[in-house]
Amino acid sequence: MRLRIDGCDVSLDLPAGSTFGVALADAGRRVASEGRVVSRIVADGREISTRFEREMADRPVGEIDTVDITTTPPRALLREALAGAIDLSLAIRRDAVTLLSSLRGGDLAAAGPLYAACIQSLGTFFQLAGAVFNAIGTGVFPFAVRSGSTAELPTPPLATAGILERLLRTQKAGDWIAVADILEGETLPNIDGWSAFFRALKGIGAE
Repeated sequence: MRLRIDGCDVSLDLPAGSTFGVALADAGRRVASEGRVVSRIVADGREISTRFEREMADRPVGEIDTVDITTTPPRALLREALAGAIDLSLAIRRDAVTLLSSLRGGDLAAAGPLYAACIQSLGTFFQLAGAVFNAIGTGVFPFAVRSGSTAELPTPPLATAGILERLLRTQKAGDWIAVADILEGETLPNIDGWSAFFRALKGIGAE
């Protein structure tokens, strides 16, 4: 396997039989030692998502020709992640409000496709939200409150996973009235809470 980091070839000193996951972990340590983080991975011309990275983790490195890794300063990646999370939260809120209107109006024909799209977006958003929060908590993003500021890092909303689980379970049971109640009483406030959380992070120390 040929490994390139930011366009430069990097020698691989891995034990025989090493896997793609082991090679990426080694590359990640190299990147971290230079004060940077991995922002993009392309294996044999295909961009690798977090999910696909996990699926490929056990593949032998001999099965992969070329891996290109792009890195960035942690703060730049944090700004990008926060901007994306804020934009996505606003888009989901608009979709959820439209879905809620269809459900309250009894238009189930329109609600079905809207619900499917909304759930997919919610899953993506909550995954991103958790990743950003965990990255801050573990120090991947060296988040620091500005000197002299009295602001503290905000607390993210709770019960997100439970809300999504209840939404899925209720829809599966065909109880669209309860789906509307969860959307209005739990999902929208939770999304608003995450949006406020990300805006607060951006305002405190991500600029």
